[in-house]
Amino acid sequence: MKVLKLATLNINGLYTRAHVEMLHDFIRAHEIDIVYLQEVPRPNLGELLGYTTYSNVGAEMRGTAFVTSEKIQLTNNTKLPSGRGMRQCSEGYC
Repeated sequence: MKVLKLATLNINGLYTRAHVEMLHDFIRAHEIDIVYLQEVPRPNLGELLGYTTYSNVGAEMRGTAFVTSEKIQLTNNTKLPSGRGMRQCSEGYC
């Protein structure tokens, strides 16, 4: 049985490069496969080697994001226009 490591974080206030690097360090240190982020303040969370970021930031610059290990491919991306939610599917599951 394959075990995935999941995390969900409210990252309100993640505005500086140092804070983004702390997020990247946390993901790498814990070898997390899927991270769901709430209160994402901007669409670009920077490049994280070995991971893909899917973001949905609305007009008020608040949104959500998934950060997934490159071994997990998400498809069928559905986003709420407000940025407050999105749905991702993987390997035929949705």
